[in-house]
Amino acid sequence: MPTLNIARTNMTGQSAASQEGMFDHNIVPGQLRTEDDSGLVATAMPSPRLSWQLLADRQSVEQIAYQLQVADDPLFEEKMLLSPVVESGSTSFAPWPWEPLRSRERRWWRVRVRTDIGWTKWSDASPIEGSLYSRCDWSARPVSPVSNAGLPERSAVHLLRREFEADKVISARLYITALGVYDMTVNGRPISADLLEPGWTDYRHRTLFSAYDVLPLLRQGRNCLAAQVSEGWWRGELGWLGQRGHYGDTTALLAQLELECQNGDRLIVATDGSWRGSCGALEFAELYDGVDVDRRREPAGWRVAGFDDHRWERVVELDLPAGLEQRSMPAVRVLEVREPVRAEWSGNLLKIDAGQNLAGMLRIRASGPRGASVKVRHAEVLDAQGALHTAPLRNARAADNYRLGGTGEEILEPMFTFHGFRFAEIACDTGVEISRVEVVWVGSDLDYSGRFECSDKSLNQLYANTVASQKCNFISLPTDCPQRDERLGWTGDIQVFAETACFNADSRSFLANWLKDLATEQRADGNVPSTVPNILHGHAFEYAGVGWGDAATLVPWVLYTIYGDLGVLGRQYSSMRAWVDYGVSRLDGDGVWAGDFHLGDWLDPGAPPDRPHEATTDRDFIATAYLSVSARRVAQAAAALGKCEDAIVYEALSDNVAAATWRRWNDVAVKTQAGCGIAIMFGIAPVSERAKVGRLLAELVDANQGRIATGFLGTPLVLPALSNTGQGAAAYRLLLNRACPGWVYQVDRGATTMWERWDAVGEDGSLHAGAMSTEEANSMISFNHYAYGAVSEWLYRTVAGLSPDPDYPGFGRIRFAPEPGGNLSWASASIITGYGTAAIRWDLAEHGLDVELVVPPAANATFFCPPGLALPGAKHVKELGSGRHMLQLRRI
Repeated sequence: MPTLNIARTNMTGQSAASQEGMFDHNIVPGQLRTEDDSGLVATAMPSPRLSWQLLADRQSVEQIAYQLQVADDPLFEEKMLLSPVVESGSTSFAPWPWEPLRSRERRWWRVRVRTDIGWTKWSDASPIEGSLYSRCDWSARPVSPVSNAGLPERSAVHLLRREFEADKVISARLYITALGVYDMTVNGRPISADLLEPGWTDYRHRTLFSAYDVLPLLRQGRNCLAAQVSEGWWRGELGWLGQRGHYGDTTALLAQLELECQNGDRLIVATDGSWRGSCGALEFAELYDGVDVDRRREPAGWRVAGFDDHRWERVVELDLPAGLEQRSMPAVRVLEVREPVRAEWSGNLLKIDAGQNLAGMLRIRASGPRGASVKVRHAEVLDAQGALHTAPLRNARAADNYRLGGTGEEILEPMFTFHGFRFAEIACDTGVEISRVEVVWVGSDLDYSGRFECSDKSLNQLYANTVASQKCNFISLPTDCPQRDERLGWTGDIQVFAETACFNADSRSFLANWLKDLATEQRADGNVPSTVPNILHGHAFEYAGVGWGDAATLVPWVLYTIYGDLGVLGRQYSSMRAWVDYGVSRLDGDGVWAGDFHLGDWLDPGAPPDRPHEATTDRDFIATAYLSVSARRVAQAAAALGKCEDAIVYEALSDNVAAATWRRWNDVAVKTQAGCGIAIMFGIAPVSERAKVGRLLAELVDANQGRIATGFLGTPLVLPALSNTGQGAAAYRLLLNRACPGWVYQVDRGATTMWERWDAVGEDGSLHAGAMSTEEANSMISFNHYAYGAVSEWLYRTVAGLSPDPDYPGFGRIRFAPEPGGNLSWASASIITGYGTAAIRWDLAEHGLDVELVVPPAANATFFCPPGLALPGAKHVKELGSGRHMLQLRRI
């Protein structure tokens, strides 16, 4: 497979070697970054790969080579090292060319680039700092109050504190994590805006920590470190089975503050036996249930120096947790604070409509008598009587209860929890006054820089709904829903949504982090659990089969194609291959995967409402087809990694399995929309048959009056299958269908996020009961599931016409291929790539089509004319260098 890491000749034919001594003063390297996207003061990798972008004011900029420098100071005067010149056109993931960073080491780096004209100036310098890379770097130990140790049942949130002296400190680094989730302050001020730290990982193998610069929070003399630690995912309830303590029965804090003083002294303040513990206002805090807070129980001044803690209890020290590594992805933070669209009193209830289904909480300003009650309940939708519809929450209480401290106006906002809701009710005791209510939206703080817009307002809302569901479900890891007693990392959901997620936002480090846990949770025989981290031990759905397990192969491949991240392929390759090898072990004598349990095309609208795994498309066909496509991805990954023998073996495997699949199911696969989509998009149907299968798929769409008839696995494939076989009209009919089931149907019913079930709201306005045949989870209905939002990939790729060239991973070559249709008069899309912004806008015109394109510096592009249109000179394809381009297409 071609890559961008090759020597190139500039556009005038001048060789790269002949440009020594020439300069390009109009190009500036900028946006320097490492592969660590955490925003923390240190980098998680001792040998971090480096990236940059080129800032240019001319067309057709090419990068021919680059050179790196590193030094001990920003002026590059001390211990400066220079890398060799590396011939490469890629601006992303340049290997670290020097000795790995040592723990705590601080350096500066910069880059210069040789373009098609000559060398640029050196970029501005960017700091880089080593984290703690060895367990021996930790003198701290996790600590917990004695009364909290070995306590599996729900308990009050415990407090921890320690005072210390600081004299003329010039540097202060705090390395911190918890068994549970924590909130830390220095002298009463928060160390960051990060929430729910350290997030959820497979704690048996990996525990993330963070590194913060807390120097601005210190004061001369006496200081105080103070923290609260709650159950979180470590000890709290997870899943709908009511189980707690999946990872341990003791929550604890691990913190290490390292100070450098002006006189050269170094001081470490670490969690150890000298800390003191107690309880405060948080009587409990749970992810599903919310919080109970009694402000009367808050010890006044406990977060600052001078507080008398001699009556607090001592702490116990625990062993260091497994797999300590610094977080390398963005943290969970407040994404948006908005005013409710409606806040009205009805009796003693203040009814809130946020105007948007979201994940987060209410922030309330209230005053009232000491001990007065304020209770907040949440729901995604209202019932026919206008009351909160809480049945879909199942066993999740999703409520926050407060007792006021009676100290004047108080800000009531829950900690260590979040709710999935659009509507809320606030019930207050007599004498309580509420002066303000704000809606706080939380999620992992990714760069949501992707954009899609068109002339159809319904499609714009549909696109917005897919982005909103991603924000709500990308909270530390990719979950299925943010509201009920689940919120798990279902592998099938993110497998189908991964590419859309990466178009919407920079999701690379977020998904790469989750894939590490997938590999550690993978069974020895290669089978992949249905949720990662896996908390469904022994449940019938613990291993959901194909489509879910294929996240092991398909998500890494998405990260490679979208970002050009060869590193994630290398790290996940063993996991990818193990999943495919497991599938091979399940093949029968005919070379097909038959007879095993699979969730299949989950929630196909043709399946029995209470048995969503019994889809209309044969799950053995789906299983074998998925094995073929996963084997192909392993073959492609092997080729990219230089594993030539593996590439040959798995390519042959893919071809053989595809052929066996078609032999067995060629007649029945084409009877369902999902079957046709899979046959076309996974290369199961022979090339000579694909146009025919596309016609049959279009006929199925017409026979169903334009309604969608697929579940989680089939839905992302149907529109691409139609457009790839020349059935664009049927694709647009399916997309724009306003009847149930359909995407726009949801929009017409007021959806602001994607629904789990196509018919979550009936045509008569009735709410789906979420029937399930299993009594343990008999109300499965969520109004915030992103799986069907995978349609946005097609909005980007086909409606607007923007995607990476499959042969040039990372958007080094961009594919512009719009396919106007339906009632659309214009469409636009943009994506921030590793090279910069790639964008397209097209408008229908009398003569045909006007198109505006943006290609970022150092990238190039190919434009493909839609059917029936041509460029001047009757050309249908045009090669483009970087810059802005205006094209005028005429009908032919």
